[in-house]
Amino acid sequence: MDSKIGLIIIILAKNMNPIDIFISRLYRSTQQIDLEHFRHWALNELQGLIDFDAAVWSTGHLSTRTFHTHTTLGLPENFSDILIDALPINPISKALFSHAGEPVDMSDVLSDEAFYQSQIYKSVFRPNNIERILSSLHIDSRSGIYTLLTIYRNNREHVFSALEKEQYQRSLYHLLSAASQACTYGLNTTHERKIKHNAICDMHGVYHQVESDFLDLIEENFPDHTEQMLPFPVPDDKIIENNLCISAEKMGDLYRMSIRHSTPLDQLTERETEVVDGVTQGLSFKQIAKKLGLSPSTVSNHLYRVYKKLNIGNRSELADLISN
Repeated sequence: MDSKIGLIIIILAKNMNPIDIFISRLYRSTQQIDLEHFRHWALNELQGLIDFDAAVWSTGHLSTRTFHTHTTLGLPENFSDILIDALPINPISKALFSHAGEPVDMSDVLSDEAFYQSQIYKSVFRPNNIERILSSLHIDSRSGIYTLLTIYRNNREHVFSALEKEQYQRSLYHLLSAASQACTYGLNTTHERKIKHNAICDMHGVYHQVESDFLDLIEENFPDHTEQMLPFPVPDDKIIENNLCISAEKMGDLYRMSIRHSTPLDQLTERETEVVDGVTQGLSFKQIAKKLGLSPSTVSNHLYRVYKKLNIGNRSELADLISN
C-alpha cells in the first residue's frame, strides 16, 4: 500500500507545472527555513523557475517612502539604498506605483536606445552589470507596507518573455504570502497562555511587518483610528488598553508588538503570575516557594491576593478561569 501511494506521488509530481511545484515548496518551507533567511532562500528558489542573475526584495512604508528591510541576491547589500537615492532619475518608479501588483519591464517604460543612454543606467545599473529589469510593487492598503521585488539580467540580449512575465506575476503573490506566513511562525511562540498577534514596528509605531489578525484587533478596538500605524505609543512594559493586552519587545532598532484580548489574569503582577503557574502545575506551596526563592507563607499571601483580584475562592475556580 505504501509503495502504491509513493508511486502516485511520483506520478503527480511529474505532471505538476513547474510554477505549482515552486509555490508548493514555498509554503511547505515556511516552518523549516529560519525567518531571517527565508527571503534569500525564496529568491534562490525563484531563480530555478525564472532565469535571472540578480534580485532585490525590499519593504517600506507609504508614510516614509523609504525601505525598512531589504534582501539582495547577486548585488551589494546597500543596493536598495542606492535605488532610493536614485528615485528622481528612475523612470520605472512612477510606473511601478501606477501599475501596482503588475510586472513592469524597463523596456515597456523606455525604449532600449533611451534606457542605455539614460542617467539611471549609467550611474546605477551599468556599474552593477544590470542590462534587463523586471520589477513589481505590491501595496498593502491596510498596513501601508509596500514591497518591491525586482529581478535583473546581465545579458542585454536576454529579454524577458511574455511567459516569464506571467510566471513572475503569479509568483509574486505567493512569495509575499509565504513570507508573511514565515513571519507568523517566526514571531509566535508555543508557550503563550493566550494566542497573540504580532507586528514589527519602529519607535514611532510605523509598521514594518504586520499580521492581518493584528490589524483586525486594532480596527475592532480602535474604530476611530485611521492611520496606518499604531494607535498608541510603543509601551515600555505590558499595558492594558481598550480591552487589549499590549506588550513590546525590543529587537535592535525595531520592536515586536504583541496584542491579544485582555483577560482577568492580566491584572496580576509578574510574581503573582509565577505563583499561579506553579499552582496550575499542581505544585505545593513548599515546592513553589523553593522554585521562586520565597517562603511558603509569602506564596500563600500572593495566592490570597490573586484570589481577591480575580474574585475567586479556590484552585478549582482558578483552573477554570485559566482554561477559559
